[in-house]
Amino acid sequence: MKHKTKILHLKNGYDLWGASFGDPNSPIKILALHGGPGDDVDEFIVWADQLKKFARIDAEVFVYEQLGSFHSESPDFSKKENVDNYLNYNYYINEVEEVRQLFDLGNFYLAGHSWGGILAYEYMLRSEYRQHLKAGIVFSMNDNIDDYVKQINKELLDMFGEQEFKYMKRIETSGDFSQKHYHQNLIELYKEHLNRDPNYNPDDGMKMMAEDVYHHFQGNNEFVVTGEMKNWNVSSRLPEIDIPVLETVGEFDTMSVESAKRSARKLPRGRFALTENGGHSHAQDHPKEFFEHLGSFIKDVEAGNI
Repeated sequence: MKHKTKILHLKNGYDLWGASFGDPNSPIKILALHGGPGDDVDEFIVWADQLKKFARIDAEVFVYEQLGSFHSESPDFSKKENVDNYLNYNYYINEVEEVRQLFDLGNFYLAGHSWGGILAYEYMLRSEYRQHLKAGIVFSMNDNIDDYVKQINKELLDMFGEQEFKYMKRIETSGDFSQKHYHQNLIELYKEHLNRDPNYNPDDGMKMMAEDVYHHFQGNNEFVVTGEMKNWNVSSRLPEIDIPVLETVGEFDTMSVESAKRSARKLPRGRFALTENGGHSHAQDHPKEFFEHLGSFIKDVEAGNI
């Protein structure tokens, strides 16, 4: 895959790593927001190729790693002023807009995976930012954290039973996440619900995670939400988003399928897509189905059918 790297010089003095992939002559431009928070953009590197392969769509996909993530610069988060200034929703939402300007994007698709889905929702809810969008793609993110927490607790209980559920909760309450048995349970949960590719190794997936950012917003792992994210909820505001929006989730996602369906109904121009047998990263574990759904949505947006 040919790509063009771009160092994004922010007004705050920090530099972010960015790149674009695909056909620069295509009118279909996609800015993809990674998850984590504090993860990397690796999953999006193949998006232009896979849209062409599975949906016969030529597109240009733009990616960047958010402040604090592996390939971008990071403030010293041991300093309280940096935590206060940068580890908040407002900073990361405005960062999306500054990156849009630096990539010179207009009339584009904004795709957000997981934490990136939170940023996509929040960006779309700001009318001054939404005016730049052709459509939104919320990839495995519910419109409120309570539905997410209910879903992961159900998955934990269904997989291990009540006794192990209580054990996991005791560990989470104590904050002693070093116990080997707890980690082994997490590995099983991740393989079932995060990424269902048989070659997926959860421990490898966390090696490049920016822990300061991740722990501040999320908590210790994907089955615990103790950070700033825990009270996030935009469910009542979805009718404000008047552009086409795709809600896509995996059948075995950590996000609630029913919650995503409700979101699609609340959105004035919402559409729901389910990847059967897929996990939270269903673009990776079931790419054919994911990109067929995504391609169908894009084609309908381009044709004015949604």
